[in-house]
Amino acid sequence: MGSHQQSQVRVAIIGAGVSGLVALKECLAAGIDATVFETRDVIGGAWAYQPVDADTDPSEVTSSMYDGTMLNSCRDTSSFTDFPIDPARYGHYFTHRQMTRYLREYAEHFGLLGHIRLNMKVLNSVPLNGGKDGWDVTVQPQGKPADELHFTAVLAATGHLSKPKIPDFEGRELFQGEFLHSHYYRRPGPYAGKRVAVIGMGSSAVDIACELAPQTAECHLITRRGGWVLPRFVLGKPSETFDNRATQLWINPTIAQYIQTKLLHLVDILPPPELRPDHRVLAQNPTLRGDFSEKVATRIITPHRASVSSFTPTGLLLSNGTSLDVDVVIAATGYDQFHFPYLSFDPVRDKDTTPPGGVDLYRFLATPHYDNLFFVGYTELFGPLMPAAEAQSRYIAALLTGLVPKSTKEEMFRSIRDIRAQQKKKYVDSERHVLTWECVEYCDSLLKPLGADPGFGRLLGRCFKGNPIRALGVLNAVWFGVPSSAQWRLCGHGSRRGLAEETVLRIAADKRELSKKEVELVRELGVK
Repeated sequence: MGSHQQSQVRVAIIGAGVSGLVALKECLAAGIDATVFETRDVIGGAWAYQPVDADTDPSEVTSSMYDGTMLNSCRDTSSFTDFPIDPARYGHYFTHRQMTRYLREYAEHFGLLGHIRLNMKVLNSVPLNGGKDGWDVTVQPQGKPADELHFTAVLAATGHLSKPKIPDFEGRELFQGEFLHSHYYRRPGPYAGKRVAVIGMGSSAVDIACELAPQTAECHLITRRGGWVLPRFVLGKPSETFDNRATQLWINPTIAQYIQTKLLHLVDILPPPELRPDHRVLAQNPTLRGDFSEKVATRIITPHRASVSSFTPTGLLLSNGTSLDVDVVIAATGYDQFHFPYLSFDPVRDKDTTPPGGVDLYRFLATPHYDNLFFVGYTELFGPLMPAAEAQSRYIAALLTGLVPKSTKEEMFRSIRDIRAQQKKKYVDSERHVLTWECVEYCDSLLKPLGADPGFGRLLGRCFKGNPIRALGVLNAVWFGVPSSAQWRLCGHGSRRGLAEETVLRIAADKRELSKKEVELVRELGVK
């Protein structure tokens, strides 16, 4: 499919979620022989809902989806770049079930299903000569003997939401009530009439507390640091509308954060005072939930700005001296971001080179320690996963086919150090933020070697040839409108200019369905 084809390149992709699917699609587009191995019997990864009951083996639960899960990024920023989401079928924000439907349609449209091996567990991946001579990958079909296969490269795409992280709480074994990690929560019904404490302040903690509060006897939210909880809509528009390409790239981050804070003051959507954090608005990944502040203000949710000192037989003792008697404790305390059960070594941390709390991941996708081992979708960006995972996949495919040169180890380590220094200035210094960056800038950095970043000068130049009015409309939509994912198909290698222009102009005009031209161009891209 691609002009830079190298038939000898064989790639193993582990995981058939968002990242695995787009990695497969971009590898095939580059002429690479790629296979996805998925341990479950469905595609969709973390988005594919898994029921949990008393008989469920916790180690087999890889999805954290609960019944009420909705996307935290909006429709027009969250699509793949060349497969727009139809607003006639999807709202600005939509459910996990709609997300899995979209992923299924994407896989069918681009002919990916024939390259995916379901019910196939990857047991181990062994580098030969540090990865220079490829990788031996041991896979095991469900109920059958294991088999060893050889690949040029391995792409890890299993995400960082599969292994719950539970702090070593003092006295937890004494607690006589129910304790669970949010990973295993599915619906509020079983907790009706009970006294519940939720530990954490991330998206899951806030969502679960808001779901539980109307049905529980008591609902407590315990957070040490506090956090910014923003509504999905501001002044009737998706909140991402106010964080366009121009504001992300042209305005100093400190000034941008000041403006964003003032906007929150203006529309009166600041977090409740007791939960307002010390850090700036985008110094930490924000949470989206429109009804949270109201539930806290009316004390349907009781907030506690404290940490858990210890468990007691009947509840919790907090660091501020408060004692809570509760029936259920739900720990929304995050995940082990770097859990790779199919690798017998730590690929992202080295005792000699990695500082405490850091990771060695060049461009958030490649390790200097091993050749031909890549990581797709492990970023914690301020923005949606889909365009970022796609940009990573396009960049990796270009590396594997020789379209762009590989960096030396020295260059990789230097870049890692530079990024780490900038992160410490911009974000809360925590493990969660070691792979954090702004989405637009990050995608641009990966696609620039392919000429696929929609720079202002490049788009402005189009205004002086062809159809200047249309070109000016595209320039305005890309730089000052919703930062839609289609912008990264306007230029360069792998561009789909006609489709991308139709999409960004349709979004700018707030049309309620795909244009006929969009539908036609999408159809042309599909597998015949």
